[in-house]
Amino acid sequence: MTDFSQVFYWETLPLRGARCRLDEIYARVLRGFKGQDDMAQLLGEALVGLALLATTQKNYERLIIQAQSKGPLKLLVAEMTAAGGMRAYGNWEEGVSVDLSHLPDALLAITVDMGMDRERYQGLVELRESLTLSLNAYFAESVQSPAYFRLVADPQRQQAGGYFLQRLPGVLAAEDWELATQFIAIGSDQSLLQAKPEQFLPEIFPDSAVRLHTPQALFFSCSCSPEKVERMLISLGQTEAEETLQSEGEIVVTCEYCQEVYRFGEEEVALMFAPEHPLH
Repeated sequence: MTDFSQVFYWETLPLRGARCRLDEIYARVLRGFKGQDDMAQLLGEALVGLALLATTQKNYERLIIQAQSKGPLKLLVAEMTAAGGMRAYGNWEEGVSVDLSHLPDALLAITVDMGMDRERYQGLVELRESLTLSLNAYFAESVQSPAYFRLVADPQRQQAGGYFLQRLPGVLAAEDWELATQFIAIGSDQSLLQAKPEQFLPEIFPDSAVRLHTPQALFFSCSCSPEKVERMLISLGQTEAEETLQSEGEIVVTCEYCQEVYRFGEEEVALMFAPEHPLH
């Protein structure tokens, strides 16, 4: 299993955590990405943060991390299904250095889609100068539980992974929380990715046994389909579709997540807007 998330906890302490590796998913997301390396790194960090965040959720259908601003960050979004399917997309203004500091009206949204026509839950926090700090703030403000994220993404090596700690209700000394977070914080990105949790986690609190859950397999998955593209074109209207046909000869739509290309000619467009079409 190359891509996974794994929960762990200490038996006698109100402290839990999770780790993940997403190398194959990250490589697949980067395959069609043409932006700056710093934005590619943000994509990886968003995927890692999402995978770790998902370990705290139950009975959801889809989990979404989304960041945007009125500045050069147009959109950063990562999605995950309960089955473990993940995808991500990002758009940063071309020619502008990637820097999350001082973005105008920048927000990070965490959306929990429960499915089956049930209400969505969403938490909003101000986007900080890093996704790590933003996710820590989300837990402090929306979940009201101290948490610590360490997100690693290397677009050159196409490696991504990280660790997450969450302080649970109960008595935990401030110095013990500080010790645990510092243990995750120290060391290089590569040493963290290569570390074996069954070896280094027991070193944090030798007097409390660490239990590791069975890892959950994660994989790249995109929910785009011809039907969804047709719905989008129908919503734009027949006039716009026919004008595009006249000027371009066909309508070409490329999925921003997986780069799947959908093509529609005159016959397909005519059927699309026919009264008997099932999407009407």
